[in-house]
Amino acid sequence: MDSRKAILWLTETVAISSDDSDTSSWSDVCTDKLESSDDENEVDDEDRLFFPLMQYLIRLRRKRVDDYLHIIDSWTDSEFKNRLRLSRKTAYRLIDELEKSGFIASHKFGLKPLEPKLCFYIFLSFIANTEPLTPIATRFDISISSTFRVIRRVVAWILTKLNEAVKWPQDFNDIQCICDMFHSKTGIPNMLGVIDCTHVRIEKPKNAREYCNPKGYFSIILQATVDANLRFTNIFCGEPGSSNCSRVLKKSPLYNTAMQNRNALFPHNTFLVGHSGYPSLPWLVPPFRENKRLTPQQREYNSLHASTRKMSDKAFTMLKGRFRRIKLFTVYRNIAFITDTIVAACILHNYCLNEHDHLEEI
Repeated sequence: MDSRKAILWLTETVAISSDDSDTSSWSDVCTDKLESSDDENEVDDEDRLFFPLMQYLIRLRRKRVDDYLHIIDSWTDSEFKNRLRLSRKTAYRLIDELEKSGFIASHKFGLKPLEPKLCFYIFLSFIANTEPLTPIATRFDISISSTFRVIRRVVAWILTKLNEAVKWPQDFNDIQCICDMFHSKTGIPNMLGVIDCTHVRIEKPKNAREYCNPKGYFSIILQATVDANLRFTNIFCGEPGSSNCSRVLKKSPLYNTAMQNRNALFPHNTFLVGHSGYPSLPWLVPPFRENKRLTPQQREYNSLHASTRKMSDKAFTMLKGRFRRIKLFTVYRNIAFITDTIVAACILHNYCLNEHDHLEEI
């Protein structure tokens, strides 16, 4: 085997072995090829040096992956939470659920797949920061395409938990509890939530004009309703940044359901509050329009209204502070993928609140 062919074969083999494959299998291939060549007296000095080198490089790759997992496991609980944005307890619980879900392949036609623990760490590394895929792939020593494929699979799995994690209150006791908590915190009775929108910055898409928001950057919109514990009770995501909040609301399933059957979502005269950009509806109350004719009571209500709306701001701040990817999607131009990732972050936001997994710096 001449040196050029050896280099080419080495490059192709390493590329394949870095793409979710079983390194021991490729090690066996090298050994078998060397042994078969020995039998046929076809092994020259270059071959005898090349195949052991191939085996060494493959084993080295597996060692680098194992070493980085060992590094993560060696982090203190504080370091783990600071870097991956979830507590170790919450992460382990989700890893167990991911392993049982079937979303991560248990076999790859004789090749060893990436384990759920590694896949979830890759996803957390992606959503916890705004760095591109290349350094993430480098740390875990897998290809960029495999890294992106792992992220999409974990996102798809998290989306199956949407109805379980982001729930509209239906039971009378739940509704009453939320209203009582809002009343005690804000002084406003019969209030079921705060509705608001936030923009998620993206790279310039193909239909750029549609996604350019009034602040001059490209974005997609996340609409959410928030309860008194800062949980999301309803989300609607994916509308282009040029849309205003009223237009987004009217496109959402929440609006259609409430307009057709108010009592299905807002029984007992309950309602949402929203800023002045929202329309005044039987189930949605914006503040009184500022003018010189407002009574003292109306001005006092506007003051309570403004302080109440800060809850949605705080919820969005928590979401983007924990999952920094939601602040900015660089490189990625697939709107469907971005939307799914934002929804997945909202699901994890609620999951963390349910697990009492809080970040102190937020």
